[in-house]
Amino acid sequence: MSVSLPFLNAEHYICGDTPLLFRRVTDVPHLYVDWGDVQHCLNNPWMYNIEILDSNNTKVQMPTVPHPWHGNWHPDKKVIMDLVNDNHTFVIAKYGHHNKAVNELLQSIENAFDVACDAHIYGALGGASSFKIHWDQPANFIMQIHGETHWTVYNERCSTLVKYTGFPYNPTEDEVTPAIDTVLQPGDMLYIPSRCYHCARPDQERLSLSIPCWHDPENKPDRNQYILDIT
Repeated sequence: MSVSLPFLNAEHYICGDTPLLFRRVTDVPHLYVDWGDVQHCLNNPWMYNIEILDSNNTKVQMPTVPHPWHGNWHPDKKVIMDLVNDNHTFVIAKYGHHNKAVNELLQSIENAFDVACDAHIYGALGGASSFKIHWDQPANFIMQIHGETHWTVYNERCSTLVKYTGFPYNPTEDEVTPAIDTVLQPGDMLYIPSRCYHCARPDQERLSLSIPCWHDPENKPDRNQYILDIT
């Protein structure tokens, strides 16, 4: 593994689950994602979940087409590529088994915390926006891969009394107070606790890897690599 693992120390999380910043956890972030990986994913939308954001930070409704062999509908990949080439922000999910480096990174997190992980790529070819201040249900690790991104993670969280619907509340700057306000460089990592408000403000070409962690030990992915008994 090409990552240092201070973020896997349970002492950070047992008593006081707060946002955390880890500098330079890896010197080779491109092993996890590079632009070739992104191009492959965008050209195979039946294998990955792909979303595009517009200038208002909302998801673009893209036309879908059927795949004759895979039995599902997926966004038209020419539309995807045109939007990405027009500097829209893209999100690629179901990336957690894409290559050996990503698989091993997620396996180390799952082994340390008894969680189930996926990996999502966030990026844009130019100055593009991202989601407004919001919270997510799972805890997340964010690794900067390429470029720089201004991140703010706030002290406030949404109560578990509020049901997650996929459309979390977007507070104004006056309603929240920063816990971490920083610019992530390639190889840096953020930890964002569950339901903790946060916001990315990218203004240049960038790639980042988001690793949502869900406490579901009974349904953990099998990340072992088995060998064919070929004679």
